[in-house]
Amino acid sequence: MMRFFLSLALVFVVGLFVVSKDFVLATTTTTRGSAIEQLNAGGKGAGFANVPADPRVIATRIIDVFLGLIGSVAIFLFVYSGYLLITSHGDPDKFTKARKIMTGAIIGILLILLSFSITNFVGKKLQQNINQTTQPS
Repeated sequence: MMRFFLSLALVFVVGLFVVSKDFVLATTTTTRGSAIEQLNAGGKGAGFANVPADPRVIATRIIDVFLGLIGSVAIFLFVYSGYLLITSHGDPDKFTKARKIMTGAIIGILLILLSFSITNFVGKKLQQNINQTTQPS
């Protein structure tokens, strides 16, 4: 079963590289310029127009994205352990394996939520301090 998921993931990743190559080759300079203008307009609309690139804020955002990706993996492990639990058909070894994976996934999700909340709190405090120091008195 694990081989199936690895094969599926490999096909997905290879497919992404093949498709993304076609998209990159299809762009022209006018299309690329238009895309950058659209991204700038979207950033301006979202309130990211004149945000200073403070390394602490950037690090906080990177950590948030990383925690989101790890959270997705933990949810996948939880679903996978549920599948193993359902297909164990009373086999004690498979049931124990599924239970261990599920316990690890739940603990992982709790740790990720805790670290996400800590990162969010620290990031907001950093942003407040940065905004207070950069605003003229």
